[in-house]
Amino acid sequence: MSEHEVGEIAPRQETRSVPATIQAVARAAGVSKTTVSHVISGNRPVSTTTRRRVERVMDELGFRPNFFAQALTKNRSKTIALIAQDITNPFYPALARGLQGAAATEQHVVMLFDAGAGERLTHAFLEEAVQRRVDGVVLAVALVDGDLRQLTDAGIPVVAVGSGLSDVLTDWVSADDRQIAVDAVRYLTSRGHSRLATITGPPAAEPGAGRLEGFERALANAGRTPDPRLIVAGDWTRDGGARAMRQLLELPDRPSAVFCANDLMAIGAVDAARSAGLDVPRDVAVVGVDDIDASSLVSPALTTVRIPAQAIGRAAGELLLDRIAGRAGPAVRHVLVRHSLIQRDSA
Repeated sequence: MSEHEVGEIAPRQETRSVPATIQAVARAAGVSKTTVSHVISGNRPVSTTTRRRVERVMDELGFRPNFFAQALTKNRSKTIALIAQDITNPFYPALARGLQGAAATEQHVVMLFDAGAGERLTHAFLEEAVQRRVDGVVLAVALVDGDLRQLTDAGIPVVAVGSGLSDVLTDWVSADDRQIAVDAVRYLTSRGHSRLATITGPPAAEPGAGRLEGFERALANAGRTPDPRLIVAGDWTRDGGARAMRQLLELPDRPSAVFCANDLMAIGAVDAARSAGLDVPRDVAVVGVDDIDASSLVSPALTTVRIPAQAIGRAAGELLLDRIAGRAGPAVRHVLVRHSLIQRDSA
């Protein structure tokens, strides 16, 4: 007969997994705690035989270094922050993947923040990044100088994506936004279009300002004066592109082609044109910028200027890692990535 009465539940023995400590690793490996610390940090030489024995014991015990403690003692967190304009735009996840690939080569992880959450939360995130001792920041968004100086005053390296920063000297990675627009306009004029419009990004900041300047320059080079009614500001979103396109289509002499400063707005412009009963590209041609995955999947497939987002992210990561490791000199560095026009069905 069981020692427990019928219906009685035997008490369950709780087992808790206790994280292994440096002391436990040192004891099992037959070395001092200092030696284990040197193996973890890599700051002091340890013989190959000893290092392998310690690493084997750490693996067997499931030991994981306390990275917060390491951040305090070494002033390094092995963390990079990426602040992106809008993570719902597929361009930025692709950029983040490139940055993550670069960061992983030196065992850094990437912490992503969406600046679309608003200025207050962005400022709070920057304060948190400083408190967490991030090793560096990649900015794929425009910030005010005060926020930038919060980072640089804390000794945190910054790399900008899209444009150089106003009064704060930092490394930066960009495409040639003016030439992108010039190439798009040349393509459209070569297809016989003479009445061209553009849906810009916010024109006061890059890359919107550069792409608008390139659009106007290309028209001037072709002997045409830009019509201000054919320049409509968008907000980088699909809905914003649709709203801007509806405004253009209400003109008595609507454009025959529209250059959009990014693909999401171009897809929205195509939506609006088709909703108005127009054929794209027969009635109105549309060209975008970025070559996000969706640009080849929509109907009609989008003609666009390809900017390699992953390459930009990787280049930004490599510049930042150089700064973190002290491998870069005092001069500001700029990496210019190549773009290419991808011809599909919308223009």
